[in-house]
Amino acid sequence: MSAIPEIPSEPIYPDNWPPHPRKKMVMTPLMATVGALLAFATVVFMVVYLPTTTFEPPPSDNWRPLTDLEMQGRNVFLANGCIYCHSGFTRPQDIYADQYYVYSRVSEPGDYMGAGETPNLFGTIRTGPDLSQAGGFHPDDWHYAHYTNARYTTPISIMPSFEFLSLDEIKALIAFTQSRGGKLADMRMLHQQNLKAFEQAVANIAAPGEKGDRTDGFPSAGAIDNLMLMERGYWTTSNPLPVTTQNLVRGRQIFEERCIGCHGSQGDGNGPAAFYFNPPPAAFNVADDQEHGSDTSPGAYYWRILRGIPGSAMENFGTRLSVDDIWKVVLFLKTIPNGGLTAEVPTPDMYIQWKAYPEFYKWVNCFAPQEDYYFQPSSPTNASVDAGSVLTNTANVNVNQAITPSIMITNTALSSDMGDMPAMVPDGEMNPSYAVTEWMTTNNARPCGSKGFENVTLLDILAEVSERTDGFARQGVDQVPFIPTALIDQTQLTPQFIDKVWGQDNPGIKPAAGNK
Repeated sequence: MSAIPEIPSEPIYPDNWPPHPRKKMVMTPLMATVGALLAFATVVFMVVYLPTTTFEPPPSDNWRPLTDLEMQGRNVFLANGCIYCHSGFTRPQDIYADQYYVYSRVSEPGDYMGAGETPNLFGTIRTGPDLSQAGGFHPDDWHYAHYTNARYTTPISIMPSFEFLSLDEIKALIAFTQSRGGKLADMRMLHQQNLKAFEQAVANIAAPGEKGDRTDGFPSAGAIDNLMLMERGYWTTSNPLPVTTQNLVRGRQIFEERCIGCHGSQGDGNGPAAFYFNPPPAAFNVADDQEHGSDTSPGAYYWRILRGIPGSAMENFGTRLSVDDIWKVVLFLKTIPNGGLTAEVPTPDMYIQWKAYPEFYKWVNCFAPQEDYYFQPSSPTNASVDAGSVLTNTANVNVNQAITPSIMITNTALSSDMGDMPAMVPDGEMNPSYAVTEWMTTNNARPCGSKGFENVTLLDILAEVSERTDGFARQGVDQVPFIPTALIDQTQLTPQFIDKVWGQDNPGIKPAAGNK
């Protein structure tokens, strides 16, 4: 076949039109480079140069300079990229949306001045909690376990392990972490250290059979020490939720997500984090303790989970768990001795109903019988007992009776800037929790029930201690010198205790971890 002839197309423009002039590019590579450098220099000038050269706020009341060790820890913090997940500045909108602590203080410009603080380690993503007020909310041993492997203390954590750090590096990093919060953090840290020493002291005055409650049914020194950390209204509070399979399953889920790193997968207090803790985590697998323990009521467990236990590694979960979920965990704890952790599904028949020994109610009635009692440490000579009903002191106390009156163990005048730190009172005031614990260690006795002190009440102890002017039982004073030397082993307190375990194989880990 012959080819189809090509049909000529119409010209785009007549042949006699002149061509378009050559186009010139306005945004040349040179122009783009100069513009980008100018924009970058402007940002650096405004964000870095101006603030560091012209921003000179006066120090805040809470500011203090960093120590050499804390400065070393700051360098470790930067070198390991902690800044990418943790901010060092609390904004006003963060105060009710924090992840880990009850922050009662928003950062101020005067918090960030001097070496190591300017420019502030602001952080960018806030994947982890803000650390600007973190100091003193955990004792040092919690941080040693947490930095070794965050899953030890928080099983659902996504934070990487830092067990490759040397002992000197980890000490410096923890010192820097504990400095966050300035003078308030220092006060919280001293409170942690005092309560940690008290825990060891009361354990060492326990007679055989008194590691839990005393053999005669009255609270042991350790139980009294724990009870003094909380208000009396919690001592015998029952669980408001019904014991149902659904509630127990939810409680176990939370326990496995949050608690097994410290308290163990069997609930025996032998989780991988326990290797670093002194005192060790609580065990929940003893049926008699769950049923009759003076400090194991549902209310006592609830308070501990809600607010934490200073001096121990038990932390505050009140900002991460709902009230309902905390009560469900408390329900589940009472099933552990009967197989709540090992059964496919925990069931209501595994639940152990708490009922203290009758002697416990006698002790409460002797120790602090009046309702609405409030002791004002700053005015001991004017201490008064408000009018109110007194619990009947009889030999046949109903073990199921509810103790409804509330005794304020801590002074509500404590500044809200301190945050949620149980059993603290204003600096320089007499601390009732300190007073009772130190009275027990000094006299090797328990109030209301031993060695001729049967009638010594809380009011008697506070009145006696208030007469001292040497710092005994005063908030903000190191209490270790007031504890009998035989009751305190300094090597068992941090950081000496950590020196003994850091770099050693953790028997709770299989296979054992290598040197850190």
